[in-house]
Amino acid sequence: MKILIDNSNLYAGGGIQVATSFLYDLCSIENENQYHVVQSFNSGKQINKLDFDKRFKFYDLTSKNSSILKRRRFLKKIESKIEPNVIFTVFGPSYHKSKFPKVVGFALGQVLYPQSHYFKKISRLSKLKVKLTSYLKSYFFKKHSDVLIYESDDANKIYSNITKNKTVGYTVSNTVNSVFYNSNDWIEINLIKSKYDILYLTANYPHKNIDIVPKVIDKIIEIGKLDNFRFHLSVNKEEMNFDNKYDQYINYLGKVEIKQVPLLYKKMDMLFIPTLLETFSTTYLEAMVSEIPIVTSSMSFAKDVCGDAALYCEPLSAIDYATKISLLASDKELSNDFIEKGKVNLLRFGTSMDRTKKYLEILKKHANADD
Repeated sequence: MKILIDNSNLYAGGGIQVATSFLYDLCSIENENQYHVVQSFNSGKQINKLDFDKRFKFYDLTSKNSSILKRRRFLKKIESKIEPNVIFTVFGPSYHKSKFPKVVGFALGQVLYPQSHYFKKISRLSKLKVKLTSYLKSYFFKKHSDVLIYESDDANKIYSNITKNKTVGYTVSNTVNSVFYNSNDWIEINLIKSKYDILYLTANYPHKNIDIVPKVIDKIIEIGKLDNFRFHLSVNKEEMNFDNKYDQYINYLGKVEIKQVPLLYKKMDMLFIPTLLETFSTTYLEAMVSEIPIVTSSMSFAKDVCGDAALYCEPLSAIDYATKISLLASDKELSNDFIEKGKVNLLRFGTSMDRTKKYLEILKKHANADD
């Protein structure tokens, strides 16, 4: 089977992690498939081509030809040349119609959750831009996808209703990155610990709701049950513009490399994730495998992933977050209960190799036959 893997539109975050993990998993699966991989500038930096055998051929986009029009032209030329049995756009949308079957990964929370508190936070102009962009992306998902792969049943159900089930859909859950199971690859990360350390691994996007952290700190201090605590945020101080008075309660980690993440979790007492808009977040699973409790926003996507293994809060309520954090910090038995529930919940998601094999099954099912 000749598979064209399209990573051309991946820029940052979880999408690149999934795509990179998928490629390395494919390396260890013995078969006669040919893999033609189109890499964005950023996704190309995540791999070492020397790790891959002769079944893999890479086509690298540069930062100069990363626009949608140039990507379309580049991809269509490659498709015509190699004539794949199937195309896999790991995360879409794809911006052109192909002559070959196209399987596309879906992760567009703005379309799935129009009632999200995120839309209440942003300006009218920003809301209009997001709505327009989401409408266009949804249009391309519908027009250029033969098959859609969702990361959660919640996403599958909602978008299948939107499309009136006109596009075949599968759920293939995200998983814990394999680095968590390979301790030889772990890299130490140095930080000053407090009595109670709270982690929020995130980028500074509006829907991540990271600007609520100072308000939560104020409320924790007001409640008075926790006097020696610190939030560890994977952003730079300069980009947040928080008042300097919060510096004693916040450690700005900056960008954290994936191989540093497992040992970072081991230094933490809790995961805090007040996000307002996701389709899936592996951060939840990372906390579960690292055996720390979770305090998160009460959103349907969070509940779909975490089940009863998290403590949920009103998404924009600093006092609710502070109360739940203080509760877990002062109640070891309750904290351990959520950790145990997390271990059980984690069993639903399998490994990255399980995910890769499911991807291959779907690709094989919808591929054109060899000539």
